[in-house]
Amino acid sequence: MKPSHLIHLVWAIVAVAAFLIGSRHQDSGDSDESQVNGESGVNGRGLSSRSRVDSEGPGSRRGVAREGGNFGSFDESPTGNLSESEIRQLGLDLKAARSPLERREIFDHILRNLTAENAKLLREQIVHLDSNSSEFRDFHYQWGAIAGQEAVLHGAETEERDMATTLAGWASANPEAALAYFNGLEPDQQNGSGLKWGAISGLAQVDPNLAVQFAMDRQQAGDREATRLVDYLAREVIKSGDPANAASWATTLPAGDLQDAAVRRVAEEYAEENPIAAIDWANSLPEGNGKNRALEESFSEWARENPQAAADRLSALPDSPERDAATYGYARRVAWEDPVAGIEWANTIADDGTRTRALMDTGRTYFRRDAEAAKNWLPNSGLNEKQQKDLLSLIRRRG
Repeated sequence: MKPSHLIHLVWAIVAVAAFLIGSRHQDSGDSDESQVNGESGVNGRGLSSRSRVDSEGPGSRRGVAREGGNFGSFDESPTGNLSESEIRQLGLDLKAARSPLERREIFDHILRNLTAENAKLLREQIVHLDSNSSEFRDFHYQWGAIAGQEAVLHGAETEERDMATTLAGWASANPEAALAYFNGLEPDQQNGSGLKWGAISGLAQVDPNLAVQFAMDRQQAGDREATRLVDYLAREVIKSGDPANAASWATTLPAGDLQDAAVRRVAEEYAEENPIAAIDWANSLPEGNGKNRALEESFSEWARENPQAAADRLSALPDSPERDAATYGYARRVAWEDPVAGIEWANTIADDGTRTRALMDTGRTYFRRDAEAAKNWLPNSGLNEKQQKDLLSLIRRRG
């Protein structure tokens, strides 16, 4: 036999042997997984969760071909009829998922089949997920929308932070019932577990005006975070429409701290999109804290985008509380690029209190950018001895 023929024969034998070994290994692997899953499938052979051909039925899943990252999809079948074994299999599949897309497909199937009756068992299948993940939050939001108080109370017994999310889902689906539940809690319960944040989150989705009333009620109850609740609400209103509409909404709020908080947030977001329009809107507001905060935020954002244009506009403004507020916002932003320029602008502020705040803010930035130069500046900064000590103390605390 020629040497070349001998070589071909050897390679043929190797190929056949590899095929036979691979076939036996595949059978063994399927059998092992069958024992883990406790299942038997077609022809009495265990079905791998990595390549399944489930018998069709409610909630069943079609085969998943994993090679090359491709996978199939779930059957379009009536939801909410999963058996206990099917639910547990979904949990196994979720843990075995090899890609984010595959995991999301399995998770979406879980959401589609979520009911008040099977929620606790389905939750066992996703509890290993990070409680800050979108999947974990989506599950509890939907559970709250479906089961209401039952879902919220379940969250009180778990270690994970899910109570606020379930209340958010409940508030989005049945705001009156969710508010009645919240208002019936003791004050320490209302301020614990993030429940008030869950409430305003859900209310913001269905009725921003009801959410405003909720924040007002919290303020009347002495809640110091009421303005933060409105700040959050303003961000949600901005997400649902354009900043101009959000600006109009903010001006309809009752005058006071809550309106100021909403105006400040809207001004910041509005100015990011169109600083000139945001400043024109701010100038249309009645005199007061709200207008000043709107100008402060608008000029701060404009300084980031076009510092020279913002400076030209500032220079043309007459002395007034509004100009002081606008200059404060401008100086604070400019100081990140040029602390000396920021300090120079801060010194043009007429109001003593506003000027001091501006110097404290720009001075802190100066220390971060050039500590030695800032130390030389501080004695002649215009800040009194106590203010200088306060600034140094603040720098030491925050680093």
